[in-house]
Amino acid sequence: MKTISAIVRFTRIWPLGLLLAPAIWAGAEVNAQAKLTLEDLVDATGLSSVDLSPDGRQFAIVQSGQIALVSSQGGWPAELTTTIGAKQGIKWSPDGRSLAFVSEGAIWTVPAIGGQPQRLTEGRHGTGDPRTAADRDPQWSPNGKWILFETGRRGNSDLGVVSADGLSTNLLTSSPGDQENASWSPDGTRIAYVERSTEHFSGRLFVADFDAASGRFKGEPKVLFTAQEDRGGGWSIRRPEWSHDGKSLAVVLQTSGWDKIYRIPADGGDPQPITTGESEDESPIFSPDGKYLAFVSNRNKPEERHIWVASADGSHPRELASVSAGVEGDPIWSPDGHQIYFLHNSSFEPSSLAIASLNNDTAHLLIRTQPVNFASTGLAQPEVVRYKSKDGVEISAILYKPLNYATGKQYPAVLWIHGGPEGQDTLGWDPWALYLAQHGYVVLTPNYRGSSGYGEKFRNLNVEDSGGGEVEDVALGADYLVSQGIAEKERIGIGGGSHGGTMVAYEVTKQPNVFHAAIELYGVVDRASFIERTNRPSAIRWTAKMGGPPEEKPEVYSKANILPDVPKITAPVLIMHGEDDPQVPPYESQEFTAALKKAGKPYLYFTYPKELHGFSQRDHRLDAWRKQIAFLDHYLKPESGQSITSTQDIVLDESSIK
Repeated sequence: MKTISAIVRFTRIWPLGLLLAPAIWAGAEVNAQAKLTLEDLVDATGLSSVDLSPDGRQFAIVQSGQIALVSSQGGWPAELTTTIGAKQGIKWSPDGRSLAFVSEGAIWTVPAIGGQPQRLTEGRHGTGDPRTAADRDPQWSPNGKWILFETGRRGNSDLGVVSADGLSTNLLTSSPGDQENASWSPDGTRIAYVERSTEHFSGRLFVADFDAASGRFKGEPKVLFTAQEDRGGGWSIRRPEWSHDGKSLAVVLQTSGWDKIYRIPADGGDPQPITTGESEDESPIFSPDGKYLAFVSNRNKPEERHIWVASADGSHPRELASVSAGVEGDPIWSPDGHQIYFLHNSSFEPSSLAIASLNNDTAHLLIRTQPVNFASTGLAQPEVVRYKSKDGVEISAILYKPLNYATGKQYPAVLWIHGGPEGQDTLGWDPWALYLAQHGYVVLTPNYRGSSGYGEKFRNLNVEDSGGGEVEDVALGADYLVSQGIAEKERIGIGGGSHGGTMVAYEVTKQPNVFHAAIELYGVVDRASFIERTNRPSAIRWTAKMGGPPEEKPEVYSKANILPDVPKITAPVLIMHGEDDPQVPPYESQEFTAALKKAGKPYLYFTYPKELHGFSQRDHRLDAWRKQIAFLDHYLKPESGQSITSTQDIVLDESSIK
């Protein structure tokens, strides 16, 4: 690990380690007011990859990087694989006899009764982004003879198929764009997929005829729909869902200015809306008999996501029973269509598997993760707050009050800024915010303009204005905490990763008197140099958001370059970056630290080897968190270190980090 000068920071990436327990744990007795540790955070991972067997009797899940099977009635998991390499992307075969999965950049299968996994593809890595440079996302054909997959072997995303015995592999696409989000028709004779290219970055929906004998497309794929280009570059067509009869596809479009579900005829025709209104709908999936549609929506609760059910034509929508406030997703119908399984996470529990019946108002957790009961910390439930930015735009944020919060007392505070910028902070799982709150901080996570969840207009308010109104949105979050008597004005810090790190850089240069400690994680400091060095899709997306290339919009790029304003910085800055980051090149942090050093500003700079965009290795994550909390304590809690006005460098080593 390299260390340059002085300062550090944190990231929000959670590992694969998983501890599962039957739903009976929901009522288990726990110790009063448990104290969270950073090890609790790194161990508290939820379910991310689950698939229901065709007969509905058991789930395949990923547990500590290996595949396990667990009854759909709940219970303890039985390990299916123990081989080297983490597994993901698990999918049951149509006959329920085997599972496909991804490991070490290749497609594999393993018998459901146990046995040696079989490698089907070579997993050769292409020259593109290492996160998508190999084979991924297996999808069985309905007859079980072929497995459709995405591959990055050619430097972009293509579609391929491999036979179930691994003896035949064909690449189906070869255009310079990215082909992804593919799905089989119910009879296996067609494949629908989305292509993103420089000319059509929001996507074109294709349908191609598939020859099951040769494993190749028959004729030229047909364009069913071309999405209107998103000015911000951050939206694209998701995976299409085939109707029960194979005559149409359910697709999420933003034609109305909101993410809504439309039906598009499989042979061509105009999209017809299934859902309407000012809310975001996604992840449509038809019931086994085709009569109903389940989907995920934030209607009535913008900072939550819940499962909704409607008739296949969109009529009579209703919210399915929820476990609690939080975020739900990935609905799965039971084979008889009477129940829906889904993933659920809340402010105090990572992603768990829940079940709800269509015929009553109850839902409960079926398989849950319980490495530690975060709810026993004594922390209050976080709450949604809203305030107005300078131009009148309403900003929502999630507020976490510190442990044993007392009305009238002012606390040190941290604003933690999400990335994207098309992300959204919700009433879902955020263990770092919980840890900071238990550690005595008020935590605010603002959904500044550019965030998702509030429609296309809000999401694109930062187009050609990067470093503009969004900076006011965040800075006024600090003002809100002070105006409410919650935070002490001289003890407010800020942190964030990716575009959240970019926002940190904006804030300390454009609002230098607001924040008194800053954690900038793998963010962009000069948008022009970023576009020159980042991966191709990221460059296309950000060129759109900036309104064009640097030579056409020099004033826009000038506002997004913080380097000339580094001398204005008054807060100490902690900078961290993965050394192999393909999204935000480490060059950005190198330029930032060079400017800080030249200006004589206090900073700490840490890099982590063999890390991409964020930190995934357990030791690196723990090290980064320890340094971040020590940094915040040092500058925002005078009793923990030097005075809050000092600019003297600090050294964050094991002796100074408790």
